[in-house]
Order: sequence, then C-alpha cells, then structure tokens
Amino acid sequence: MMIFFRSLKRLLVIAPITLFGTSAAQADFLGVYVGAGVWGQDFAGSAVSDVSIEDQLGLGDNSGVQAYFRFEHPIPMLPNIRIARSDIEDAGVGVLTSPFEFGGDAFVSGQSVTTTVDMTHTDVTLYYELVDLAFDLDLGLTARVLDSQLTIDGVTEEENAVLPMLYAAGKVGLPFSGFYLAGDINGLGFNGASVMDYAVKVGWEIENFILPEFGVEAGFRRFAIDAGDDDLDFVIDMDVEGVFFNITGHF
Repeated sequence: MMIFFRSLKRLLVIAPITLFGTSAAQADFLGVYVGAGVWGQDFAGSAVSDVSIEDQLGLGDNSGVQAYFRFEHPIPMLPNIRIARSDIEDAGVGVLTSPFEFGGDAFVSGQSVTTTVDMTHTDVTLYYELVDLAFDLDLGLTARVLDSQLTIDGVTEEENAVLPMLYAAGKVGLPFSGFYLAGDINGLGFNGASVMDYAVKVGWEIENFILPEFGVEAGFRRFAIDAGDDDLDFVIDMDVEGVFFNITGHF
C-alpha cells in the first residue's frame, strides 16, 4: 500500500508551485461555512485477493455522518482552508467461494465469515477562490488522513496514511431564488492507480445578506480507491457511493 501512496506524493511535488505560484482571487470578506448531514453508503468492490466484498464478505448498504468547515478571508496569496470528516463503516456476514490468506491466517472456500470495514477519513484542504461572481470556482490541494481497517473473523489489518489529492469545487446560484447547483472533487491518478471522490448537489439557502444564513442541500457522492497493479493485502479496490442530505450554515 505504501508503494501506492508514495507514487501519489511524487506526482504532487510540483503541484504546490503551479497552483500557489499563480495569482488568485479571494473572498471579499471573512466567512465561516459549515455543513453536516447523513450519507447513504453502498459498498462495492473487492478485498484481499479479488474477494468480492458484497458476494463473499456480506458488505452492502449502510449510512454515515459527514461534516465540513470552511474559512474564507480576503488576504491575497494566503489560501482559504476547508476541513471535512466522513464516517465510512460497514459490517456483514458472508460465505467464501474461494480460498485466500489474510493477516497470516488461511481462509477456505465455504467458510462463513464476519467482516467489518472502516474507511473513515479527515480532509484538510488549502484552496484559492479563483472566481467569486455569479459562478464560484475554487482550486487547491487536499491532504486526506485515512484511518482504514479491515477485520475478517477477528483477524485485523490496518492502513493509516495521508493521501495527497487535487481539489476543485464549483457553485452556480439561481438568481433571486436561494437555490444553487454545486459540485466538488478530490482526486489523483498515477501508474494505473487512482483515488477519486466527487459530489454533485442541489441546495437552497436563505438570501437576506445578513448573517447568519442557513440552508439545506441534497446530492450524490462517490468515493473510490483503485490500487492498480500494487501488491496489497488490504481493501483498496473499493467504491462507496450514495445520496446525502446536509444542513448548512454561513456565519
């Protein structure tokens, strides 16, 4: 797994120079943006040696809490900051259709196993607001602190790493309605491996231009890790996707 993460880090060596070396527009005033809600999660993919997490390990649907905090300011060349947290966990019981080894233990075909997976992570993003008109555009870099764990019948493997990713977000408001369309993406690909996390959403917020302002938003999010040809013994070829609902605030 570390081979995968080192490859991602090498690819980002020149990214800060390219991004932060350019002039960028910032917010016109100080602003704090918060949001929190529930994300319905559908798990798919494989673990260990191409073991299906749905068909063999019994993982499937769950829900988790997600939340974010953004701070924007008008100081030129100093990036804004976004911190986000996503809880991604599931458990299930399945029957194996193929043998494999995991954590030094051998598992055989026909064996019933209880599995838990945890892909919870925290993002720290530094970004610039390049456009702040009727259309908003943000670009930056994210450090994703991933605390992942897979347990099969009491045998546990853990991977704790920091994933560097490119970040982009956009938002279009519908005039005089309070409604908006928005989306954001964190991702990077290298040597056949990739990490991709994107969300699209529609929202509504109070437009009185007197803080605080509150709103709601709903959308679809997909988080996927594909390790490519890396030789790994942990869940890494996995997709988590589903709809979400957030309550938002602007102070």
